[in-house]
Amino acid sequence: MKDKHLTIESVAYILVFFGVWGSLMLFPPKGNYMLEPWPVGISLAVNICTAVLFTLFVYLTAHLARTDSTFVGILATAAFIIFFCPGEEVFFDRDEAALTELSSQCIVPFFIAQYNRVSQRDFHRWYLLMLLMGIFCSFTHNGITIPLCCAFVWLAFQRRERFFRQACWPMVIGVIIGTGLSLYQRWGDSLTATVDPEVMTAVTSIALKTLWDTKVFVLSLVLTGYLLSTRRGRKDILYIFRRHYVLTLCSLFSLFTLPFAPLGIENAVTGVCFFSMFWLLFLCQYLVEKYLNRKI
Repeated sequence: MKDKHLTIESVAYILVFFGVWGSLMLFPPKGNYMLEPWPVGISLAVNICTAVLFTLFVYLTAHLARTDSTFVGILATAAFIIFFCPGEEVFFDRDEAALTELSSQCIVPFFIAQYNRVSQRDFHRWYLLMLLMGIFCSFTHNGITIPLCCAFVWLAFQRRERFFRQACWPMVIGVIIGTGLSLYQRWGDSLTATVDPEVMTAVTSIALKTLWDTKVFVLSLVLTGYLLSTRRGRKDILYIFRRHYVLTLCSLFSLFTLPFAPLGIENAVTGVCFFSMFWLLFLCQYLVEKYLNRKI
C-alpha cells in the first residue's frame, strides 16, 4: 500500500514538472534570458530549472499542508499556488528574476518543515549548518523575515526552560541574526517608521488598501470570518491553529508588524499575502477533509 502511494505521488509530481515545462516550451518568454549569446541552450536550461523549482515548491507546500496524500491533492496544490502565491506573475518569465523568486519561495516551507522535523530531537550535530540555514532563510526573503523571526522568538519564549536542549535552537538564532542583518541594511527607514505615529498610520492605511485588492488576503479573511461566526467553526479554527502552529503564528505576526513595515510597505504586504496563502490552503484542505468524511 505504501509503495502504491509513493508511485501515485511520484506520478503527480512528474505531471506537474512536465506540465510546467511543456507550457514554457509552448509559450514565448516574457522575461529576458540571462545570457543572450546562447539563447537556445540557456532557454532550455532556464525552462528546466523553472520547472524543477516550481515542482519543488509544490512538493514542500503540499508536504507542509498535508495535501500530498492523494494525486488530486498534489495537483490542486499546484493550481492553488499558481492562482494565489504572491509573485506568481513572474514565476514563468524565464529570466533571472523568475528563478530568484521561485528559489526564495521554496526556502520558507523547507525551513519550517526542517524546524518541525528537528524541534523534538536531541542530537548535537549539524548545529553550524542549521545556524547558517536560519541566517540564509531570513536574510534572503525580506517579505517574511520579520514575521518569521517574531514567530520563532515567541516559540523560544514559550519553550524557554528547554529551549537549548532542543536541536532546533541554532535555527532560531540564525533567523534572529538574519533578521538583524536585514534591518541593519534599512536602519534609517526602520527607525523613522517605528518612532513616528503619523508614519505608522499612513503605512498601515496604504498597506491595508493594497491588501484589500489582493484575492488571497480577501478570501482568507472571508473564509476565516465565516468559520469564526459559528461555534463549530471556531473549534475548527482552533484545531487548524494547533495543527499548523508555526505558520499560523507567522501569519498573525505578519499582520501585527504591518504598521511598522521597517523593510518597506511592498515587502510587508508580500509577507502578509505569502502567509495568507498558506492559511487559506490550510482552511481549504481541512474543509475538504471534513466534507469527504461527511462531518460538515
